[in-house]
Amino acid sequence: MKFLPSSIFILLLTTFSFQCMFLIEPRKDFEKSKNLLAPDYSKSEFWAAHPDKKDNADLVPENSGLKENQSIAEADTFYIHPTTLLLRPKYWNGDLKDESLNERTDKHPVRTQASAFNECCKVYAPRYRQAAFFVFTKDASEGQAALDFAYEDVKNSFLYYMKHWNQGRPFIIASHSQGTRHSIRLLKEVISTNPEYKKNLIVSYSIGFPFKQEETGLPVCSGPKETGCVVGWNSYIWGYSPGRLLDRYGKDTVCVNPLSWKQDEEYSPKSENLGSVNRSFDQLIPGTADAKCNSGVLWIHEPEISRTPNLGKDGNLHTGDFHFFYSNIRKNAKERLEVFLKNRNSKGVSVCFVRNTSLCSKSVLSR
Repeated sequence: MKFLPSSIFILLLTTFSFQCMFLIEPRKDFEKSKNLLAPDYSKSEFWAAHPDKKDNADLVPENSGLKENQSIAEADTFYIHPTTLLLRPKYWNGDLKDESLNERTDKHPVRTQASAFNECCKVYAPRYRQAAFFVFTKDASEGQAALDFAYEDVKNSFLYYMKHWNQGRPFIIASHSQGTRHSIRLLKEVISTNPEYKKNLIVSYSIGFPFKQEETGLPVCSGPKETGCVVGWNSYIWGYSPGRLLDRYGKDTVCVNPLSWKQDEEYSPKSENLGSVNRSFDQLIPGTADAKCNSGVLWIHEPEISRTPNLGKDGNLHTGDFHFFYSNIRKNAKERLEVFLKNRNSKGVSVCFVRNTSLCSKSVLSR
């Protein structure tokens, strides 16, 4: 499955003018990326989040009353982070030895996105040699090669997780931006084609990258308690229609309303929003964002949140896709898991839960 980066992401991440392209263009050719340190997913350093170590996916906003529950969680979330390789990249792909890059990934998306699943699930988030932001601003063979290179790490980390830690447990896929570019490919090529993986998938929250249903190999979720399906949305200020996105995908772009969890164009008022988080992750603010899907785009009246994620140009609310609906995502993940477990238990299926460790074969994460 191939994507033309400039026809998509230039709409979503337009914070750089063409005059500033030199700030984001890699200094080395793509072939140099192949010499970067390859991840060894048996080692903790190659996981941004893992239930066997302390990390930012364990956190909840201060004074929110939310609880982290990974030690007794009956499911897993495999989370694929967005692009954090932004300015002055040396390579077309991220260097896993770059401590500042890893810190940026951990401080922002792992803390403010992956943590949404730490009550329902054990959270796994691989470090991968992500493609640089530049690949989404210009069509180039090197850009496609960098994305494919990044995807191979994501796929390998998922297969390692399935072999060594999943042990038949139900799981969620969660992703944003570049992470969703990889997650929909993973759904299509790996999960939907493997009966065991497919039957254990609760839901995929594939957010912040436009796609059509047929690109995933799974149905789009039609309600808040459906399982084995995918949801996604791309947020814009109310009334804005991104022409290039619609030219490429039209109304077939998947848009599931994160307040109603329906694929329709009904309006959901902000009173249904259980809580948004700001970029500092220091408070949970209810009733900040409304939502309505319109021709494949999620419309939002711009929320009034202090220290909200930086917004792009031309109505783009891309960096707030997760933040604005944090509590609704968190609650919905729990609800879908409850339905999944009820349906599975009614069939008498055994599964490896922490409360029944005799069913588990454990692989130890190396330090």
